[in-house]
Amino acid sequence: MNFALILAAGFLFLKTGEKFATQESAGPTVKLLTEFVGQKTGESFAPQVFNDPSQAAEYCATGKPVAGVVTPGFYFAYKKMLNMEPVLEIKRLQVLAERYVLVTKGAVLGTLTGKTIATQLAMESRFVAGVILQGKLGADVRLVPVTDVEGAVMDLVEGAKNAPAAVLMEEGAWQVIHADAESGAQVKAVFTSNELPGNLVVIFNGKLDAGKLKAAVRMIPAEILSSVRVESFTEVNAARLGQAEELFNAR
Repeated sequence: MNFALILAAGFLFLKTGEKFATQESAGPTVKLLTEFVGQKTGESFAPQVFNDPSQAAEYCATGKPVAGVVTPGFYFAYKKMLNMEPVLEIKRLQVLAERYVLVTKGAVLGTLTGKTIATQLAMESRFVAGVILQGKLGADVRLVPVTDVEGAVMDLVEGAKNAPAAVLMEEGAWQVIHADAESGAQVKAVFTSNELPGNLVVIFNGKLDAGKLKAAVRMIPAEILSSVRVESFTEVNAARLGQAEELFNAR
């Protein structure tokens, strides 16, 4: 029996809708990060990776995690239930700003109400409807989950049987598609979100010292950061996070 693992505190990693955000695929990579942070804080961490926020919430309900990296949508939905405190915000590698773009073949924004929209964030529908789309398509947006937004765009272009009416994707993904001579010429962006909060480093139930965790995270070497596609950890933009939370709770 591995007593070190039993005694280790949980460290949650959530990347909603990302097909490689699983314990099998990403566990060994994030373990490098938690081992480094553990050495600096004097803690022992057991990382747990999820791409489904409901599964992440079930894990948190066990009381195992003391800290984690979560999406802003997860934070808004469960902050009170799980007593989460955001301590740092993540700036992702080669991402200038966190924005989402809604892409269609020919439809305009106003005609998409009630139509299906494909997105990796389908499991965070409240965040999508209220914060990303700002209620422009109503509160009950019809979202379908996809892990491959480029494939969803091709279905849209080709008029596939189960093609969505639109695809919601990260701005970086849209820039790649837009630059493509073939598919980019057949689709258009009908909506771009405001700049959104980045993923958050959080503490659960005050189980860790925030100052100690922040100091340790900021010492993570560049090679470990790049392996998890992080450029840096910054102070939480409280104004931006607060504005997004107001939109989230306006439903």
